[in-house]
Amino acid sequence: MRAAMFVLVAGLALALPSAVVRADDPPKGWEFTGRTQTATAEVRAQVTGHLTRVAVREGEPVGKGDLLAEVDSRPYRLALSAAQARLKVAEAKLQMAKIAAANAKRLLENKVISPDELGLNAAAEAEATAALIVAKVEVERAELTLSWTRVTAPFSGRVSRIPATEGGLVTADQTHILTVVATDPMYVSFNVPESILLQLRRDGQAEPSKLSVAVGFAGDKGFPHEAKLDLIAPEVDPKTGTSRFRATISNPKELFSPGMSARVRLTPPTK
Repeated sequence: MRAAMFVLVAGLALALPSAVVRADDPPKGWEFTGRTQTATAEVRAQVTGHLTRVAVREGEPVGKGDLLAEVDSRPYRLALSAAQARLKVAEAKLQMAKIAAANAKRLLENKVISPDELGLNAAAEAEATAALIVAKVEVERAELTLSWTRVTAPFSGRVSRIPATEGGLVTADQTHILTVVATDPMYVSFNVPESILLQLRRDGQAEPSKLSVAVGFAGDKGFPHEAKLDLIAPEVDPKTGTSRFRATISNPKELFSPGMSARVRLTPPTK
């Protein structure tokens, strides 16, 4: 009797739909292997001259706008002084042209000169006005070029490599002075198979704001670092059949460096 009841209960238990995952249920998430990346800038000389100073060392932290190096500024200071002098000459010539034009107008009213002479004076004033504009532009250009003798950091980060040396000749737009690597935030890139990408698109979830990302590094248990997905590449690599995803992760204590391996968990929203 007891054996019969046990068989009956077991049969009922097998018949009940316990924790069955339907085909249309969303997955709990996927795990991928990623790699950390960050912004890197090869800082190059913008003017030609001798490198008089390298103000930083390799590995040193820098803030945006901090002085990195200096190029001999003496030739560019002289160029600025010359441009400023030409500006004063242009201002004086314009003043003279205005006085001459005003006198010509009075002389024409008194019928001392012809209208053609008045026109010549007006043209001379217009020419002096244009020359003044050119002189102002030359001063601005000289000031800008002089400012380029001070090489500054494009963003906050750390100095990576300094191939240039003090005293060496640098060439505008060619010589690589040093490299700056950003440290915060950090990016984690990972490749997602096209089958998962298609599934996300069919479900209307292929948007960075709808997907959650968590990251784990060597020594971490699970995925303790929250990240924010900011990019889903619009194309698929035909060689790998994957699309590149990228997430941003905060790195204020500089725990992470570019090139590190990372474990990434991508989670869709629950329906």
